[in-house]
Amino acid sequence: MSFTREINRELIVRPPEARRCCRRSELTALVLLRGFLVLSEGQRYIKVAAGSSTLARHLFQMIKGAGFNSPRVVKQQGRRLGKVTYMVQVQGGEAVDNLLGYLGLYPLRGQPGFTREIHRELKFCCRRAFLRGIFLAGGSMSISRSGYHLEINCGYREDAILTRQILQSFGIESFIRERRQVHYLYMKHGESIAEFLRVIGAHNALLELENIRVVKSMRNQVNRLVNCETANLDKIVTSSQQQIEAIARVEQLIGLSNLPPTLQEAANLRKKYPEASLKELGEMLNPPLGKSGMNHRFRQLARLARKAFPS
Repeated sequence: MSFTREINRELIVRPPEARRCCRRSELTALVLLRGFLVLSEGQRYIKVAAGSSTLARHLFQMIKGAGFNSPRVVKQQGRRLGKVTYMVQVQGGEAVDNLLGYLGLYPLRGQPGFTREIHRELKFCCRRAFLRGIFLAGGSMSISRSGYHLEINCGYREDAILTRQILQSFGIESFIRERRQVHYLYMKHGESIAEFLRVIGAHNALLELENIRVVKSMRNQVNRLVNCETANLDKIVTSSQQQIEAIARVEQLIGLSNLPPTLQEAANLRKKYPEASLKELGEMLNPPLGKSGMNHRFRQLARLARKAFPS
């Protein structure tokens, strides 16, 4: 099951909101994003598209729970790819007007879509319910190796702006983009997505996301440590090889026995422990010598090598 379907299922099967205002706000969001008005053979309809039978049943129950006894679910077979969609529809001029009045949505004159009284201040609890309906209507979420992505198909720009304003009231950062005249609201930061899931009440999905984030963070940390260790080892090997070459040149022309005792000691240790770091070599001396002290001795050997074999 995809992460999107898991979230949708959790939001739908959760117990209904106790407050009537919250149930209305969730239904408003669903109708706002996926509803449209139809005039056919003198009859007026309001239809709400649902991508699954589960969501269609949820819509049906919400409309009936609001006191409207005329909803009907129509199953539609898509012409392309055989995709099945469902339409939850309310028929009749009076029923349509009553439902839109209850939701605070009214048709725009000569234009598709609705004019919205939902712009009035929503209660704190209603904002959560509204965002829950927004995700059910057009939300999707994916997790990949490159990161996290939560997106909501808002359709109209004003709906994307409204949703973004509500998210900002919870301190959640989101962005709007347009593709083919359709406006999408999206989040890519794990913290923002986690907070969004908490706000809409998708607690199981939130726990799963946090588990994934912890594992991903640990994996990234291990990779950083491994890369750092590899880089250090490469640096040690390269430095050690250069030092061994310099020691060989000095030994060939001057002889290690003719060097000062400190340089003899450093050269012999490097020949004996070619894989050791400067710090480890310094700890083998008596008294021990620091990394900078060992580095100074090898620089002296390198200068002697350059003098012996000038380029």
